[in-house]
Amino acid sequence: MPTLILDNGSYSIKGGYATDDCPWLIPNAITRTKRTKRVYVGDLIDTSTDISGLYYRSPFERGFLTRWDCELAVWDRVFSNDVLKCTPTSTDLIVSEPMFNFGQIQRSVDEIVFEEYKFASLVRTPATRLAAIGAGHTIYGDDGGEPECVLVVDIGHSFAYVVPYFQGRQISEGVRRVDVGGRMLTSYLKETVSFRYWDMMDETYIMNAVKEKCCFVSSDFYRDLDAARGCIGGRNGKNSLGLEYVLPDFTNSKCGYIKGQGGEAEQQMTDTDAQVLPLCNERFAIPEALFNPVDVGLEQGGIHQAVVQAVMACNERLRGVLMANILLVGGTAALPGLRQRLQSEVQTMSPYRVRISVPEDPITGAWQGGRMLAQGQTVPEGATYSPATVAEWQLTRAQYQELGPDRVVAHFTKFI
Repeated sequence: MPTLILDNGSYSIKGGYATDDCPWLIPNAITRTKRTKRVYVGDLIDTSTDISGLYYRSPFERGFLTRWDCELAVWDRVFSNDVLKCTPTSTDLIVSEPMFNFGQIQRSVDEIVFEEYKFASLVRTPATRLAAIGAGHTIYGDDGGEPECVLVVDIGHSFAYVVPYFQGRQISEGVRRVDVGGRMLTSYLKETVSFRYWDMMDETYIMNAVKEKCCFVSSDFYRDLDAARGCIGGRNGKNSLGLEYVLPDFTNSKCGYIKGQGGEAEQQMTDTDAQVLPLCNERFAIPEALFNPVDVGLEQGGIHQAVVQAVMACNERLRGVLMANILLVGGTAALPGLRQRLQSEVQTMSPYRVRISVPEDPITGAWQGGRMLAQGQTVPEGATYSPATVAEWQLTRAQYQELGPDRVVAHFTKFI
C-alpha cells in the first residue's frame, strides 16, 4: 500500500509518496485576483498572469489550522489526479502538524482524515519530529538514521521553533519559539520598500519573490550597514551590495528579475518599459529581524538566544551533544548566510563546540524525514535505542473507530 507524506505547512504543502525522490510544493492558500476577481486554489495561481494585488485566504491563523473550508479545498486539489493522484481508501498518510497543536484541532484532523477522506491509516506528528528522523544523513553524511540527540531549529512561515530531542522524544522544557518567520519578513520588506520607493503594500506575491531572490543574512551587520551608506540600489555601481530589481510587466515577466539576470524576459523588455526597484541595505536589514526581533516591535530575543536557552534548559549531560547536532530546516532557513551567522552568534554565547547542519533543501527537510519513517528507519551500529517504526506509530481507520478521538490524540502524543 503506498504511503503519502504531507508536510502541511502554513505557507506551502510539501506532498509526495515514499517512493518519490522529492515532493510537490503547493501553496497552502486560496487566492483571488484584484482585477478579474478570479479564485485560484493552491498551485493553480501559477496559471494566472494577473498576480498584481492578490488577496490571500490561508487555512492557518497564527500558525494553527483554523479554516477547514479553505484547507479542504486545497487538500482536494492536492489529492486530485492533476497533482498527487491519491486514492485515500488505499493509501497510508503521514501528516505534519504545528508544535503544541490544540487538542480540538488534532481531533478535527483525525476526523477529516478518517471520516471525510477515509485514509487507510494515519501518522500525525509535528514537522520538527519528522525533521529529526532525517537528521542523521544531514549531520553525519550517512544513512545512520535518527540521531540519539538532536536540536531542530525550524524557521517557517509563521514562527521559528527550537526543539531538542533525545532518543526520539521531545524535551518539552527546552522548546523555544521566536515570533518571526517568513511572513513577517515579507511584510517588513513591503513596508520598508513602500516607504522608500514604490507602494508595494498590496504586492505580497511579488515582494515574497524579491525576498527570496535578493535578501541574505549579513555575517557582520554593522560593517555591511556602513558599507551600504549612500548606496541606492544598482545605480551606484561601485557598491557591491546594491542591485536593481525589475518589477514584472505581466507580459514578458511574471514576478520580476534582478537586472542583468533576467534572461529572455530581460531581452524582450526595453529600458523604457522597465519599472525598477533599487535595493541595497534592505537586502540584509530585513533578515536581521531574525536575530533582533525588536526591529519589528517584538520584545523577545533572536533565534541565536533561543537556541542557547533551549540547550541550557536541558540536562547538563546533553548540552554539548545538542550544540554539536543542530539541524536547521524550514523555508526561511534557505536564506543565504543564515547558517554561518547563526553558528557564529551561538558560538560566542556557548562554551561548547557548535555545529549547525542544513539539508540540501531545508524546505523539504521534514518531508524527507517522513519519507525515511515510511521506508523504515535504519538503526546506527552500536545505538543504545531503537527508533519507533511506522507500524508502531500509525493508526488504521478501524482502530480509530474503535478507540475514539480522545484516545487517538493520546496515542500520537506518545511518539512526540
